[in-house]
Amino acid sequence: MRPSLSSLLLAGSVGLLLFLQTANAASEHRAGFSIRFQELESDLNILTTAVMPNAVLRVATTAEASADQGVLLRTTNEWHWTAPAQPGLATLTFAQESDTIRLNVFILTPFRNGVQDNIEGYRIGRYAMEPFRALNAYRAPQGFINMAHAPAGLQVSPRFTIEQFLCKQQPGHDPEFLLLRAEMLAKLELLLDAANANGWPAKTFHIMSAFRTPYYNRSIGNDTDSSRHLYGGAADIWIDEDGDGQMDDLNRDGRINKEDARALAKLAESVAKQNPKTWLPGGIGIYRANSAHGPFVHIDARGYTARWE
Repeated sequence: MRPSLSSLLLAGSVGLLLFLQTANAASEHRAGFSIRFQELESDLNILTTAVMPNAVLRVATTAEASADQGVLLRTTNEWHWTAPAQPGLATLTFAQESDTIRLNVFILTPFRNGVQDNIEGYRIGRYAMEPFRALNAYRAPQGFINMAHAPAGLQVSPRFTIEQFLCKQQPGHDPEFLLLRAEMLAKLELLLDAANANGWPAKTFHIMSAFRTPYYNRSIGNDTDSSRHLYGGAADIWIDEDGDGQMDDLNRDGRINKEDARALAKLAESVAKQNPKTWLPGGIGIYRANSAHGPFVHIDARGYTARWE
């Protein structure tokens, strides 16, 4: 039976409404201007990065800026912010007309790879002494975010909180330590926009695994030195709006399996192709369910393209 004109108009109206709702929701999370720092440009109205004590963070933007601590100076086309000498959390605010961008900046607790095994009893382990493929993204970290400086529920981007990215080792250890990369947050937010536009309502992604210390990574049987999880630049995700602890039925075939992960990965691939300037090249991996978890998709920001399943 051919659909009636009224049913086609109704379907079109519903589709248009969904598009408008998604566009409005996305605009709520983005400013009318952008900031560029650490090789990333973003218009997200909340974002998070990290620097070493006394380091200078350069931010290119047309907006005005203020900082709650540290020293902020304006040059011809950039803001230069010098971090305090002690680890902690600072807030830089950029404003243009009625829009603002809040940039959380963690001042890292220093770490000496190959010399230290832990920070305040929190096991870190050892990173490779030479970066994988000589890429800067794989250089051993010089410091870590001390979670004692992070308020509970801190939004690190519009729809993600800092707790979602913690390593699963030593539960209850106080303090915990973390690596988190701004370009990873930008990719997750972009993919979440696309998921909602694709008719998959999601307030956030369920993050099964994000940051892992080398110590924890080896404890779960993973001996690689080049996993992006070790550097705060990867997340294993799925959409779980019904709250049952596993991937939703994205392809609507009545089953939860690898095909749902494949559907989310296919969307990520589309986002990557359509947003070459804001989607840093990286990995997209598809995983089937096992006895410990349901199907999921791995997303990372490694600086070069990789695909697997």
